[in-house]
Amino acid sequence: MTKNVPPIQADLMNRIACGDKAALAQLYRVLSPRLYGIILRMVRRRDWAEEILHDTFIQIWQSATYYDERRSEPHIWLSHIARNRAIDFLRKHENRCCSMEEIGEAEAGFQTSLPADESHAEARRLQHCMAHLPAEERQSLSLAYYRGLSQSEIALSMRQPEGTVKSWIRRALTHLRECIGL
Repeated sequence: MTKNVPPIQADLMNRIACGDKAALAQLYRVLSPRLYGIILRMVRRRDWAEEILHDTFIQIWQSATYYDERRSEPHIWLSHIARNRAIDFLRKHENRCCSMEEIGEAEAGFQTSLPADESHAEARRLQHCMAHLPAEERQSLSLAYYRGLSQSEIALSMRQPEGTVKSWIRRALTHLRECIGL
């Protein structure tokens, strides 16, 4: 991806907000693999991920008028929609407390290697910052953002008090903001 991609995606979002179905189709071709990957990592079933991806693009079509390019890049905003749709789906369809193996799998999601091109610089910086977190903070954050668990579900999965988990997540987010430079 080039540095020109976010303005192109922002233009697609503006066209979608005006009811342009061709723009939605083009955005789908460009971003559906990325969104599908986010969803699949959370729900871990292809059939569910496909259903959630479909729901995600319906939501994008319905709420494109709310997108504000001054607040975030399109792929970030769309990733949040996909993640939230996956969380909603999981809350409706499964018991989500995790085994220790699943906790490790969620944490491993942040450890995957990325291509070396410039478009993945932010993701590599996030990986670097995540690697410097204490294990319990990294695991808590991974379960919250990668698997979509609530803090009480994380506490149950990790067999820790909910207040402890809340503190770990708060400290981890503070560390990441400072490390990334936000």
